[in-house]
Amino acid sequence: MTKVMVVDDHPIVLAGLSALIESDSALELVAAARTATEALTVSTEPDIALLDLHLPDGDGISLGATLKQRWTHLRVVVFTMHADDQAVVRSLGSGLDGYLLKDSDPEDVLAAIHSVVRGTLVIGRGAQAAVVAAAASAPQPGALAALDSRDLEILELLAQGLPTSQVAARLFLAPKTIRNRVSDMLGKLGVATREEVIALARTSGLGKRPPRTM
Repeated sequence: MTKVMVVDDHPIVLAGLSALIESDSALELVAAARTATEALTVSTEPDIALLDLHLPDGDGISLGATLKQRWTHLRVVVFTMHADDQAVVRSLGSGLDGYLLKDSDPEDVLAAIHSVVRGTLVIGRGAQAAVVAAAASAPQPGALAALDSRDLEILELLAQGLPTSQVAARLFLAPKTIRNRVSDMLGKLGVATREEVIALARTSGLGKRPPRTM
């Protein structure tokens, strides 16, 4: 049984999404929250969280990154009305696992949940253009060819959604070293932000393996 948490400040959306999840016998709704603060008080560890992009006390991308630090196996999908290119790229760069629009068909939402739990990165219709644009603006082909083996090790872990501190611990490096390497990658890849580097890595096939426990 896949445990699901939903966070949305609109009561109708929260109720409708909760009912949709409960209609699937393979899913169990373990938490329904209306704010980031409420979400952070949840004690039952979910397998997947669906988070609204805009919350009264924060945003779903930052909340998702925080929850993934707490629960390392958690999958996070942003569920929003807004197909904002910057938000899509930022969500991927933050290590989240999907970006869906609220006008998606119910069966597509359920299919996306199951796909994400299996480890598939899911970008819903209407949000895919941002990923295509990010990939098209990056050096092609062999976008990651300019990186050395250590860069790729770091990028693989970042693309899996691990924060800098955990990447540093896995590779027995200082967090500052990781940050410096990522800064160097910006120049090598011709992009401006850490989020773009990770989004490019994921469109290039990195980050598909789930993080190993230490």
